[in-house]
Amino acid sequence: MQLKKQPCAYCGQAPPEGCTKGHVVSKHLFSKSISGVNQIRVPECKDCKKIWEDSEPHFRNIMVAIWNPDKVLKDDRYEKMLRSLKKCDGKRRYNELVQAILPGSTPKDQDVIFPARDPHCNLILRRIVRGLVHYHNLGTAIADDLVICDVMRFQVPEAFKNEFTWHEISKDFFRYGYANIKDRGIHSFWLLQFSRHIEFCGIVSANS
Repeated sequence: MQLKKQPCAYCGQAPPEGCTKGHVVSKHLFSKSISGVNQIRVPECKDCKKIWEDSEPHFRNIMVAIWNPDKVLKDDRYEKMLRSLKKCDGKRRYNELVQAILPGSTPKDQDVIFPARDPHCNLILRRIVRGLVHYHNLGTAIADDLVICDVMRFQVPEAFKNEFTWHEISKDFFRYGYANIKDRGIHSFWLLQFSRHIEFCGIVSANS
């Protein structure tokens, strides 16, 4: 069945005009060098799209800023970010990016960004998890308040990682895994790995 004729993956509504092909992983993150890979799409209604449409460029800007800890990312994603800062809302975008950069613990430490603490970034991370739940037929129309995302703060035991189902969109771009737990009030646990070092976790609570 065409995505347009399916109910929205996020709210479950089936608008008369149909849904669009919503990118689960923000299309703003894809560069020309990885444009040939399979981009995960799910049905997305226009009302849901409006919820995170303004947050997508900010998410891209944050991810570009932290993509490589050794050097500034220099590809078309970086160029798109610079162009976006020259648009009519560029000043706001710039200020949002600057506000997300915090000084290190000591004067000698590098500045840091905590993407999971940023409301715009966390909204997109939750959207990714909700979209992947639908894409893998683990559920649909998962409410936003049932998903919690954060930076992965501990090493997942290897024995537990064996319980995960893993998928890779493109090497050193995006890889994710999930464990369909359905125990102790948890629906599923997700790991989202961007670049070589950026790892987020997502917990989907079971419906109450």
